[in-house]
Amino acid sequence: MRKRLVAFLVPVAVLLVFLLLNLDFDGRLTLEDELEQVRSAEASGEPVPQTVDRSPAITTLEERVYDLFLHLRPLFGRTVEQREDVLFMDVDDTAIVQVGDWPWSRDYMARGLVLLREFESDFVTFDIEYVEDSPLAVDRTYLTERLPVTIRDEFFYLNDNFAAFVEALQSGQIPLSAADQVLPDLFALSDDIAGTLQKSVASVVRDNDQLLGRAAAFHGQAYFTVNILDPAKIIDPDPQTYRSLIMPQENRRLAQERAAIRNVEHTGRQLRRTGVDILPAIPPILSGAAGAGFPNVVVDNDGVRRRIDLFAEVDGTYYAQLITAPLLDLLGNPAVQIDGTRVLLSGAVLPGEDQPTDIRIPLASDGRMLINWPATTFLESFRHETFYRLVYHWETEADIVANLRVMADGGYLDFYRSDVFATGSELLGLYDFAESLREDVTDGGDRAQIAEWREYRQLFFDEVGALLGGETQAVLEDAYDAAITDPEVPPDLATQYRAAKDQAVAFYEATAELYGPFAENRRVLQEKVPGSKIIIGWTGTSTTDIGVNPFEQEYVNVGTHAAVYNTIVQQIFLDDTAWWIPFLIAAALSLLLTLIFVAVDLDPGPSLLIGFGTLIVIIAAGTAVFVFAGVYVNMVTPVLSVFLTFITLTIIKFITTNQEKKYIRNAFNHYLATDVINEILEDPDMLGLGGKRKNITAMFTDVRKFSTISERLEPEQLVRLLNRYLSGMSDVVLAERGLIDKFEGDAIIAMFGAPKEVDPAVHAMSACRAAVAMKKLERRLNEEFLRDGYLVEDMDPNQLLTRVGINTGDAVVGNMGTETRMDYTMMGNTVNLAARLEGVNKQFNTWTLISQATYDAIRGESDYQKEFTLRKLSKVIVVGLKEPVRIYELIDTYEGGDQHKDLVEKLKVFNCGLTAFENQEWGEAERCFLQVRVEFGEKEEEGPVGFYLKRIAELKKRPPGKTWSGEFKLSEK
Repeated sequence: MRKRLVAFLVPVAVLLVFLLLNLDFDGRLTLEDELEQVRSAEASGEPVPQTVDRSPAITTLEERVYDLFLHLRPLFGRTVEQREDVLFMDVDDTAIVQVGDWPWSRDYMARGLVLLREFESDFVTFDIEYVEDSPLAVDRTYLTERLPVTIRDEFFYLNDNFAAFVEALQSGQIPLSAADQVLPDLFALSDDIAGTLQKSVASVVRDNDQLLGRAAAFHGQAYFTVNILDPAKIIDPDPQTYRSLIMPQENRRLAQERAAIRNVEHTGRQLRRTGVDILPAIPPILSGAAGAGFPNVVVDNDGVRRRIDLFAEVDGTYYAQLITAPLLDLLGNPAVQIDGTRVLLSGAVLPGEDQPTDIRIPLASDGRMLINWPATTFLESFRHETFYRLVYHWETEADIVANLRVMADGGYLDFYRSDVFATGSELLGLYDFAESLREDVTDGGDRAQIAEWREYRQLFFDEVGALLGGETQAVLEDAYDAAITDPEVPPDLATQYRAAKDQAVAFYEATAELYGPFAENRRVLQEKVPGSKIIIGWTGTSTTDIGVNPFEQEYVNVGTHAAVYNTIVQQIFLDDTAWWIPFLIAAALSLLLTLIFVAVDLDPGPSLLIGFGTLIVIIAAGTAVFVFAGVYVNMVTPVLSVFLTFITLTIIKFITTNQEKKYIRNAFNHYLATDVINEILEDPDMLGLGGKRKNITAMFTDVRKFSTISERLEPEQLVRLLNRYLSGMSDVVLAERGLIDKFEGDAIIAMFGAPKEVDPAVHAMSACRAAVAMKKLERRLNEEFLRDGYLVEDMDPNQLLTRVGINTGDAVVGNMGTETRMDYTMMGNTVNLAARLEGVNKQFNTWTLISQATYDAIRGESDYQKEFTLRKLSKVIVVGLKEPVRIYELIDTYEGGDQHKDLVEKLKVFNCGLTAFENQEWGEAERCFLQVRVEFGEKEEEGPVGFYLKRIAELKKRPPGKTWSGEFKLSEK
């Protein structure tokens, strides 16, 4: 009972430990708790804590197991499909080498946004924080291209008006007396031109923040960042003081207008990501954005990114994660319902679908969405293009347009003819008109003009390609060659034509050289950008924005947003269970294992097999649930609970078993052979309280006239003699794998074939061998006892002579008694007969008798006659038994030689006498027995001949009757 109670206390203790470890699994600190952490850290001079989440000791191990399960999913065909509409425009090494070190001037991103709109991208998300103003910059293109044209045009207009005024004076159209009336108009015109030029010169200095904001507005679907400020990152722990310092209130209102999610219903526990304030992109940029989201990510304690906060809350205002913000717009701005277990997007319209649907996003036990990462590297996940394609486009475009303007001024384009333009010079008018449409849209004009703008630009580049790839250059060269070779053209003019031709050809070839790669680059963009969800981030070698995900040790963090988008749109969600579910599983399995161990009383080996088998089942079941259902059942609690339970139970069982083995070994060490003890230790059930029916061979020994010998010895001498005798005889029994049942004075009671069951022939042979070995040992011991003075030659008895009775058959063997006091013994008629046979030796003048059952058993051994010499005797009916039993004298082991031949001959004569005796042929029987005595010298006290001669004399006087078959009913034990 005590053992069972201890066994059941084991799982209870293990489960209590895991319960304590899991109590804080879903816990989090309140905002006030976080602020207090910051204050305490600052006061103590310790580092400000980077995380506010409290995690139990098993969390890291649980996360590693979760990662392992993630790696198993692809092996079972659960590969994460990557949506083709995701496109990274990477600020990669190629872009850095071509443009220069990061960060770049923001006009690069502005022009990139314009081009992405031209190529019909879907939303563009910047994983780049623009939270500070950038310095003013010089607009190189404006300075080198547009400003000179403006100055030229304005001065040309001014000069033209002054020339017209002078011409009017000269022609008399304006009287000289009225000239002073016209001059104010000319001066006013001059002032207007001066203002225009001043404004144009001022435009050379460009506000790139404004430019990026205007480009974002033109694109229409550009999303920027709005950081959620954690208490651990603020300067003044007081939120109100901090808000007054961080940014003007009007800027905060703009951020809330652009970034806040309004259609939100939040119930249940507080969001895991809350903050004291926001830090959005600066107003010039954010004002043109379609929205904004927070780039803050979740990093687990081991530095791995596995999950994400989809929404954050600051003072009751909700913000979406960076990629979630454009995703909500893409889905039609569904209603957002948040509780502790899931996010419900009601009425969402998925890409490519017409009908609205509800998207249920499960939240893990910590209130965050588990990201279903593609099992690959960053560069191998989704599609990638270098942002330099956009930079190259607009830079090369500027060079091509600049060349075309020079060629137009030189008249080189006048030779171009097409179905669209009468002359090539009209190309630039088309380009400028398209640019004016873009500026009009950027300034708030009709966005429907974007389609027209895009169409005009495509027409422009198609015509440029036709211009450069057609026959225009050949026509131009032919025209110049005709002029150069015209006899009427003066030589100096011909020289000028030749120079003009060379210059025109050079511009055509240079522009064509630019256009070829430009057109290919444009083709790639036209192929990959349309409809793509663009994510822009810094991914170059020198970037520090590199993290770890469950599959990769170096995964650029901008890839997180694509994985989040991919998870939600494809609805390939992962989930986990609350901590109490695996705890209940652990409790049920631990208690079940304990019940099995206690009920079945398993050995340590089977206990380990069942325990590890249970672990395999738990792991296999958890793997199957995660692989096929996407739900992670926390494995550490049940696995460790079951493991600790069965290991502890096994250890306790091992210790208990060792104690039992020690007890058994000590108890049986003097009664059993070592190898038999080892077999019992392997199966202690053999020694359970209560008997079992077994086939055994029982042996009883007794020393003739030992009481007479003991009377002549002092008590100390008697003890020493008896110990030496019993020790030697016991060793013989143990050597033959016998078990000493008990000692009764000088008598030894032993059994063979128990507690380990063996074949009857084997244990019968062992008993007979032991009996013969005892008689041999007896001779050596008597020599020692005579030499040491324990025995005296001239006294009777002067030797210790042992009688042995052996019988084979079924008996009840086991521990008899009570749980506190028991004796491993044997009971039954088989045992009684063996005891009686020991006494029968006195009547037949023999020393070792075996029963018919033992004789039959040893005959199962083919070579028994080589080991034993047996003399067949009569049937006897011993005291306490009704049926007669044939008995045999076990004389000696086979030794060979003449002595054995004489013994064989003597036994033949004896057997003739026994046959005649049992046939009531008294004369023949008497003759045979006398022959044994005379010819073979068997003395009366040395064998059964005297017993039979005496019986023959009695039976002659009192014949036994015709039914008598030679048996004797013995009246003495």
